Amino acid sequence: MSSSEPSTIRDLPMSASQPSAVGEAPIPSGESNPIREAITQALGEHKVILFMKGTPEAPACGFSARTVAALQSLDVPFAAVDVLPDPRIRQELSAISNWPTIPQLFANGELVGGCDIVTEMYESGELAEALL
Repeated sequence: MSSSEPSTIRDLPMSASQPSAVGEAPIPSGESNPIREAITQALGEHKVILFMKGTPEAPACGFSARTVAALQSLDVPFAAVDVLPDPRIRQELSAISNWPTIPQLFANGELVGGCDIVTEMYESGELAEALL
């Protein structure tokens, strides 16, 4: 695998004590939340990480596909997390980022944006600067 090929994070920890559907009550503060902890850890471990529907090899929506294409055209190494296996991933991610839609691109632990912002930044040249 070359350095520009994405690494896919396949398993975020699941816990039976966590809400099972989007819209259920969030975890009270002070209680363990392994999904939120795994997301936070992934943000800290990867300079560029994309939370998306599907995988870079098989995006499950056009917005995720466009975002992956922009990253791959810049030849920037990035990690990817598929939010589809468990709705709690998306719920916790949106709680962390305050961004409701997927995909969500992060660089250096900070939200860059969703597909539209990433596309605009790519077209203007700002994305390359933000990720390098």
